[in-house]
Amino acid sequence: MDEERIQRLLARWRDLESAREPWLSSWEELSDYVLPRKNGFRRRSPARAGDERIYDSTPCHALDLLASALGGLLTNPALPWFSVRVRDKDLADAEGVRAYVAEATQRLTALFNSEASGFQAAVHELYLDVALLGTGALYVEADAGSGARFSARPLSEVVIAESPRGVVDTVLRRYELTVRQACAQWGAACSEATRKKLGDKPEDKVEILHAVFPRADRDPLGLGCRHFPFASVYVETAEARVLEESGYLEMPYMVPRWSKAAGEVYGRGPGLTALSDIRVLNAMSRTALMAAEKMSDPPLMVPDDGFLGQIHSGPGGLSYYRAGTTDRIEALPVAVDLKATESMMEARRESVRRIFLNDQLQPPGSPALSATEALIRQSEKMRVLGPVLGRLQTEFLAPLLTRACNVLLRSGHLPPLPPGLSREDLVMDYTSPVARAQKQYEAQTLAQAMAYVAPFVKDNDPLGVMDNFDADRIARHAVELFGAPQDYLRPEDRVEEIRRGRAGR
Repeated sequence: MDEERIQRLLARWRDLESAREPWLSSWEELSDYVLPRKNGFRRRSPARAGDERIYDSTPCHALDLLASALGGLLTNPALPWFSVRVRDKDLADAEGVRAYVAEATQRLTALFNSEASGFQAAVHELYLDVALLGTGALYVEADAGSGARFSARPLSEVVIAESPRGVVDTVLRRYELTVRQACAQWGAACSEATRKKLGDKPEDKVEILHAVFPRADRDPLGLGCRHFPFASVYVETAEARVLEESGYLEMPYMVPRWSKAAGEVYGRGPGLTALSDIRVLNAMSRTALMAAEKMSDPPLMVPDDGFLGQIHSGPGGLSYYRAGTTDRIEALPVAVDLKATESMMEARRESVRRIFLNDQLQPPGSPALSATEALIRQSEKMRVLGPVLGRLQTEFLAPLLTRACNVLLRSGHLPPLPPGLSREDLVMDYTSPVARAQKQYEAQTLAQAMAYVAPFVKDNDPLGVMDNFDADRIARHAVELFGAPQDYLRPEDRVEEIRRGRAGR
């Protein structure tokens, strides 16, 4: 990459950084009030915890509950949340294809639940960012050990741009590595100034720019990473030196937004909606603390004469006054209604919890629910979260599954495709909570229908009621409803063969 292209890349970072500037004040304030460890938008002294502005932890807890609920709904490690299937139904019944699909599903599930891949830790950080700041970024890279590695990138490091279709197709990330880390990753590609520091200053910082963007000058039929759809360039910014230039077959950054106004690039989340309530709640908490302190240790009214020595207002303190004088130390009256203050604060807390959907996702303690009540409550959740889940599925979960599957295929962590099956034939289906709720409702209606007609089919069904039902279709549909592995089912032609053999005996 020549010097002119490097300068254009650095200029593009500055332009996108300027476009992000109007969001920084809100992001800084939200991070200060709710999640200080996320505040990388301005440099902070390492000796400070960053929580100096937090006087009430309700927003922090509400955010944690929302992020945990999203993890439980969308990517719960204890539930199947995706499936691998073959697009062509006839091909899906071919020999070896069912077993391959089951094996691919198991290996992908193991990847997402593996400690080595870091997915569960990274995705929780992503949900925190999306819920608080409205935008998050997850990087998916190939890894020799686990097959793929997931890492949530701080929003302070990232600037983004969209395609004409509104899809994030450009991510520039500026971050720091130590000299030792940079030299270990890129070796001789590092600048001479960096390599010189390796001996005596290995912990000095080096600023790196990683740019991923669509290639406009590639040859779709060309060979090599320089003709991949997405370019990848690592630049040492201080020396304007390219450390690595390669490419990606898929976008490696997933950048979901909670919701997005027309014409904007960055998202808006519940954190931004709750910001005014959070400000007021912290101000009220601080004022209430000051009032309580004044009531327990009120200001003193002391005469300007008549006392000997220093006034001691602490426990057991002695203050001497001249004999014969009527002067006394009196407390300044402090009239504060703490109950009214607490009532106002609780109203703000409830408002924050509602904005973070805690009342929907974490309902108050209730007795055990029946299956019907549980289904109704699940449907209510889906009505509230439907639009958000749709966007997260489009911008995060669907591209995540595609990227992870392709990375495992290329690295050999998935078995070779069986004869006659190509990567284009495989479909990665995200099993959304909405789809699961629909399947639960269908399963319940099927059971209710069977229970309703049961009295009519006694004594070997003399009325022929069961002739109205396709038993094979019901059996196969039940496997789909309850998410049982597809390889549990025999191919339809094999079922017919077994029946013919039974009839011939």
